[in-house]
Amino acid sequence: MIGILGGTFDPVHLGHLHAARSVCDRLGLASVHLMLSARPGHRDAPLAPMAARWEMLRLACAEDLRLVPDDRELRRAERIGRPSWTVETLEEMRAETPHESVAWVIGSDALAGLDTWHRWTELLDLAHLVVLRRPGAELPASGPVAALLAAARADADDPTFRQTPQGTIVVLDVPMLRVSATSVRSALGAGRSVDDLLPRSVSTYIWQHQLYGVRSDPGSTA
Repeated sequence: MIGILGGTFDPVHLGHLHAARSVCDRLGLASVHLMLSARPGHRDAPLAPMAARWEMLRLACAEDLRLVPDDRELRRAERIGRPSWTVETLEEMRAETPHESVAWVIGSDALAGLDTWHRWTELLDLAHLVVLRRPGAELPASGPVAALLAAARADADDPTFRQTPQGTIVVLDVPMLRVSATSVRSALGAGRSVDDLLPRSVSTYIWQHQLYGVRSDPGSTA
């Protein structure tokens, strides 16, 4: 099974890495691809340049061989000149590995807005969805996403999930780190230490390149 965790990674932080490692541990995966979205179509544009976000992602993944930085969407966005869509990425991967199981990893908040994604009803034709649910977080109880969840939900140990290439939704209850890209950018802009929010290599890169409004290196993050 190929695990994929997509995002703008603006910047990549310890919460992202914890989520990817949790999926590896829970599902027994050898690796999870962290796929950088170049120009996401369903959220605000990233603040850091694409090249900088890619370099930070490469640095973060270098610390754990299970984490694989993936620039597939960057290359496609440069080629077609428009936002990248998850469904196109999955079509590309499915064409390359037609018999492999593919698991696209999202948070429960992203699941709630799944019906706003481009061609969202086709996603399960191409992959499984693995939903990371924070303790106490609610899943959609009504509407089209709730209906899809009711029809396609499976357990992580269900043979349908383990032995088929796509088609199910698995919900994993995992403790998540309380860190967001917004909180990271706020701390950086205020000159506060981010040692507990970012990998050391990423924080060093940010200070060296003066990203996110940083003005001086606080010392403990360099």
